[in-house]
Amino acid sequence: MKSLKSVTFLLILSAFSTLKAQNLPTGTSWTVTQNKKVKVHTYMSPSAMFANTSHVIELKNELIIVDGQFFAPYALELKEFTDSLGKPVTRFYVSHDHPDHYIGFGDAFPNVPVYALAETKAAIEQAGQGVLEQRQAQFGPMIASKLNKPSVVQQPGEETIGNVKFIFEKSVNNESAVSLLIKLPELGVYIAQDIVYNKIHLFIEGDTKGWETALHQIIKDKTYQTILSGHGKEGGIELLNENLNYLAFVNETILKSKDKEEFKAAILKKYPEYGGEQLVDIYLDYYLEPNTWAK
Repeated sequence: MKSLKSVTFLLILSAFSTLKAQNLPTGTSWTVTQNKKVKVHTYMSPSAMFANTSHVIELKNELIIVDGQFFAPYALELKEFTDSLGKPVTRFYVSHDHPDHYIGFGDAFPNVPVYALAETKAAIEQAGQGVLEQRQAQFGPMIASKLNKPSVVQQPGEETIGNVKFIFEKSVNNESAVSLLIKLPELGVYIAQDIVYNKIHLFIEGDTKGWETALHQIIKDKTYQTILSGHGKEGGIELLNENLNYLAFVNETILKSKDKEEFKAAILKKYPEYGGEQLVDIYLDYYLEPNTWAK
């Protein structure tokens, strides 16, 4: 999500108004896949908290994390999980500049070097502190007290870390303006983050052509059978096709609906098992405004 106006998150705040930090639902973690040199784990916040994922790449002597959490308690749970692995976290990658992926981990991982694409680094430097303070005012101790901003620009290309090959790529105009993609070809793992959702409503801001293109590009890359999502569990080509079908239904429903209420009802009816209904409310109130809809 972009830097949303403070009133936007009142929608979320109302949903969580009865929850206190000490009795929040807990997240989950699991090992996705492994070989002799590397393991990949995922930590995921509860579905009620949008199932944000942080992926932990476990090398022989170190850990690398891809994306933090929105809420600080879940970043602390992530820290408990990485501590249990008994290896230091040496790098923290931020895939894009939406706050649910970077504002939560400043207290849990204050000294870990943070890597990001140049565009993401610049965006967080410009707006990150203001976003953090807005969320602190809304959610209090649910939000971290400080940011750990990107300090290292990650260039696209290949790199060997801990004797494991990483491929870094830049994708533009998908769910966000710019996204970092991370591939582990030896494992067949593609860390796509918010290009892919799993059983969580996709966040729609407008035209989806770039997003569809990004999904098709992943499908064409036959090296990768395990796709890690930014919201929800991992999947394969079936999950990619499910995302494409969701976007196609969104675009079809935009044309058929007369207003946002009719649109939302159709989306919830089509995908009753999906979490993240508040995300639909947010994008309908502040982003998706077709000219054909009644105001």
